[in-house]
Amino acid sequence: MKCSVCGAEIKEGALYCDACGAEVRIVPDYSPLDEVLTAHVRGEIEGRANRPQKSRNGNGTGNVKRKKKRKNKKKKMLWILGILLGAMLIGLIAFRSSYGGLIQRGNNAIEDKRYNAAYKYFQEASEKNKKRAEAYKGMAKVYTLQDNLTDAENIFVTQIAEQPDNADIYRAAAEFYVDTKQTEKIPVMLDNCTEDSVLSEMSDYIVEVPTFSLEDGTYEEVQELKLSSEEGNDIYYTLDESEPTVEKGTKYGTEIELDEKEWVVKAICVNKKGIPSLTVTRKITVELPISDPPVVSPSSGLYEEAMNITIQVPEGFTAYYVFGSAEPTKENWTEYEGPIAMPEGNKIFSAVLMENDTGKISAATVRNYDLKIVSSGETSDGGEEEE
Repeated sequence: MKCSVCGAEIKEGALYCDACGAEVRIVPDYSPLDEVLTAHVRGEIEGRANRPQKSRNGNGTGNVKRKKKRKNKKKKMLWILGILLGAMLIGLIAFRSSYGGLIQRGNNAIEDKRYNAAYKYFQEASEKNKKRAEAYKGMAKVYTLQDNLTDAENIFVTQIAEQPDNADIYRAAAEFYVDTKQTEKIPVMLDNCTEDSVLSEMSDYIVEVPTFSLEDGTYEEVQELKLSSEEGNDIYYTLDESEPTVEKGTKYGTEIELDEKEWVVKAICVNKKGIPSLTVTRKITVELPISDPPVVSPSSGLYEEAMNITIQVPEGFTAYYVFGSAEPTKENWTEYEGPIAMPEGNKIFSAVLMENDTGKISAATVRNYDLKIVSSGETSDGGEEEE
């Protein structure tokens, strides 16, 4: 079937013409003029068939009457045709100023590259009916054809803000993002939508995010990261902190091995229409610990004479120590450079090793020293020696 306004082919079941936006009227094609002429011809034939034969001796009075009758019929037909043509003209004028007529005029102006005129037609149409999306699509198309995607996008952003429950505008925006290869903006748009009715209508554009087998955190062994999609969609990921896309990401196939390093893994799912999900990010650190803490001498105990504390430092490591804490940190430790004089009193001593190449820290060795030096003439319990 063809559109009665612009002549374009109309898809079966469509209510509006995709080319001009005119409403589809499912009625047989006919011409009022054809109907009037057909009736007139039929009347002439029937009139002649029923007309009495002219007498050979007549004086021509019958011919005069017939001519007058035909003249009256012709006037009547012209009068009817005038009414029909007037009605058609009024209808045409009304259509041109209707929503569908303005959409058609806008599309025709686009074909002629009269973009300013096209925009005005679409804008006027949007003022007649703010809820229908064809006018906004037309305005966005005008901007797109002029390589102005920012203003084209703002047409939909503005209308979504004003009509957050209008699923037709959301769908028009999604189609715009697909046509302009900005599909990554679709999940963000729908994630900000709070209207359940809209999300239900847009379900074919909603893609669930991928599932990670590992959570954020630090692991002491090499890990194998598994990604999965509950809907069976393709998964794309990056390991360099960039946003994953079909073009720039790596398509997931098998487990991703994460060796000793700080990893930032980002991944998306993409459905068969090319619509992506939101991005999921995991920060995973694999840090293999140093198994052995440093060897510290002497061991914990009570001492009555000055002692030196020593730390065995393997090649490729640096030792650090602190007094008064069982958990040395970079803020409170001191680098070990040689034997340390044991201080008097009861002191906690802690030491760690740091691997020079990786900066990894070992577990701490903790000692509890209690040094009380006994002077001559004094016993260990504080009394004087007997003579």
